[in-house]
Amino acid sequence: MRLRCEPGDSPVWRVRLEPGDKPEVALDGAGLDQLNALLEAAQESPRCRVIVIESAPGVFCRGMDLEFLVAHAGEDQSAKLAAYARCMERLRGSAKAVICLIDGEAMGGGVGLAAAADLVVATTRSSFALPECVLGLIPAMVLPLLCERMPVQKARWMALSSRRVEADEALAMGLVDELVEGPTELEQTLRRILKRLLRASPQALARVKRYTSEIATLSRVDALELGARQTATDLLEPETIAAVQGFIAGESPPWFERYRPDQGGTGS
Repeated sequence: MRLRCEPGDSPVWRVRLEPGDKPEVALDGAGLDQLNALLEAAQESPRCRVIVIESAPGVFCRGMDLEFLVAHAGEDQSAKLAAYARCMERLRGSAKAVICLIDGEAMGGGVGLAAAADLVVATTRSSFALPECVLGLIPAMVLPLLCERMPVQKARWMALSSRRVEADEALAMGLVDELVEGPTELEQTLRRILKRLLRASPQALARVKRYTSEIATLSRVDALELGARQTATDLLEPETIAAVQGFIAGESPPWFERYRPDQGGTGS
């Protein structure tokens, strides 16, 4: 797997997964190192506000490179597996909004890429599968992410059965957030979503992502108390007060931005 991304001056970094030496996208060491480096750069970039993960039509990602594993049977793969785990944590924990566009088949680690995103938009021909049990493995790094998106029982059965989940069922289960007809509608939907995200304060967006992780293990009482403290802190920020005043006056906040594809994004 290799990546194609030219951030340019755009607030939206479009990361395209492409085949490396194989005809289809599969997760390998070089590709994961490239993805890790790109996600780290996005996290540190004050310009980047949204990360979009996409792939070629037909197949999103087939997960691990099985041919590589067979060719290197008996060798310790801990480093490559740790690299995948770092990618998933960087996606899930990113201060930027992460959108995954899927138009085709996602398997194994490819399902993990989707589950780590804040929003998944898929076409009706997309499908999802966890075939690890058939291979004598378990989707150990995908399940923690999947169980945040759907009921544990659904995630467990998806892993146990290794069955293919079609796009409409994935929508009902919570793995997919929006379902569209085809690639044209996928792009139209992305534009609509970006329009909304680029109206939000980047700092507030990062706080929402951090806060939802913090309250996940708290009782309702503790979460409400934490929420009161967080809002009180937010209301002391001069930037927040200025934004509220501007909103009352009908003005756009200073962070409001329009997405223009020619600013950057995916390139050759």
